[in-house]
Amino acid sequence: MNATHSSGSSCIVFSLRKTSNSKLLLIFRLLVGLPLLFFGILHFIKLAAFTNILIASGMPFVEFNTFAAPVVEVLAGVLLLPGWFTRLGGVLAVFAMAPAIYGTQAIDALTLKNLPPGLEAIPQVPPLFVPIALLLFGVLLAFYGGGGFSLDRKRTMRHNH
Repeated sequence: MNATHSSGSSCIVFSLRKTSNSKLLLIFRLLVGLPLLFFGILHFIKLAAFTNILIASGMPFVEFNTFAAPVVEVLAGVLLLPGWFTRLGGVLAVFAMAPAIYGTQAIDALTLKNLPPGLEAIPQVPPLFVPIALLLFGVLLAFYGGGGFSLDRKRTMRHNH
């Protein structure tokens, strides 16, 4: 039973790290990983401002998401930049950006007259194309992996030899 569990786990890990040799994927990893790492760290540093974004956009579980969202953003960035478990990083990027798209649209529709209670100003968020692009590129990385210049590719090549 132990050997089966062990080989099953290896198969899952191998699938998560499987990737093509396309060196172009490095560009997408950087385009997604850098902003996610930046925004994740920024959201930790400016917790009150991020909490206001969540409140203004009508997100549920504000207290939980104030900490969970930056953790997911930072983790996705850390995985994507070196191309380590890139597919998982891509999925995390999608999970981070789907609510960001909703939140950005909700905030864009706000006026000073319809602000939620407790807010005095409309929070600033990046333009809508930013979370949309990050989500789409995250999907691409979830499907294709990290590419030629990734730790996943290096590990896959070593595993095949």
